[in-house]
Amino acid sequence: MNLSFKVNKPVEAVFEYLADMQKFVSVHPVIYKMDRLSQNHFKVYETLSLLFIPVSFTYTATVDHNAIDRTVVIRATVMKVTKIEMSYKLTSQHGSTIVEETLTFKSPLPLKSLMQSIFRSQHTQLFKNIEGDRSGIDRVSSAELLKMNASE
Repeated sequence: MNLSFKVNKPVEAVFEYLADMQKFVSVHPVIYKMDRLSQNHFKVYETLSLLFIPVSFTYTATVDHNAIDRTVVIRATVMKVTKIEMSYKLTSQHGSTIVEETLTFKSPLPLKSLMQSIFRSQHTQLFKNIEGDRSGIDRVSSAELLKMNASE
């Protein structure tokens, strides 16, 4: 799945939010904590709202970034079953940033369309939060994000 976002912030600032996991957590709508396990390996803590029931879980992720190319790649295996890769390519455009995101899901479970909808909503909110530069924001549940996405 490919997504594109325009963020009204300089490319360096947007890159920092995607490459620095503490900044990433401060604006992410469902990830509330990340612990560094090694140089680019993290334990991720996330709470999703599924059918209005909060479901919390953890998983590990690797984060690779290249400041020269302005790319960030996050790879994770969620619940030991679903492999996710999120690749971000940032370009500058008149003081704003264009984020090209490629998401890849691999799972034996038939979750692709549900995951696409959740990620589309979450990442739309993520980049709005980055643009608003609001750390410590109130978290928006996945169900609320899905409703917001459906109404657009």
